[in-house]
Amino acid sequence: MVTTRWMTADEFAVLPDDGYEHELVRGELRRMPNPKPEHGFLVKRVARYLILYEDVGLATVLLNDAGIWLERDPDTVRGPDISVYFNDRLPPRPWSSYFTIPPALAVEVKSLFDRPADVEEKIDDYRRAGVTLIWYVIPETKAVWVDGAGRERVILTEADVLDGSDVLPGLPPIPVADIFR
Repeated sequence: MVTTRWMTADEFAVLPDDGYEHELVRGELRRMPNPKPEHGFLVKRVARYLILYEDVGLATVLLNDAGIWLERDPDTVRGPDISVYFNDRLPPRPWSSYFTIPPALAVEVKSLFDRPADVEEKIDDYRRAGVTLIWYVIPETKAVWVDGAGRERVILTEADVLDGSDVLPGLPPIPVADIFR
């Protein structure tokens, strides 16, 4: 009989830097290639709108794949490209461990290596953890999937406008076309 030992979030947190991005998915360490320039460009295009929203004072925007502990036993730690948290839900700083509360918004930009099953798995992980609003930016089709816990997926195209729906009050509308310019 072979016994598999899953990695914990605490073990994941102290992994030495090997130059790659990683996520922990149900105890399994997954190595991902570093994003390409187009990925970084699209993350920046979305982040600029959300950082302006942060200035309203209600929320904090985190970039750079800041880890969120989504599930336990076995542990899942995902790092959205952008996450938005309401300030009244955040622990005091400094933040030296993964957040265990779901963000109000998780934004992911699809990378070239992401398989459709990987995209759906990541969205399902966020939904199960209670992320109420998920924006999944798809460069190949210049579309944004709007999803989240308790929501039906809506697919927006360049002719549409992203908004904070009922989750991020006061967020100015974001023309989807502006993300891809």
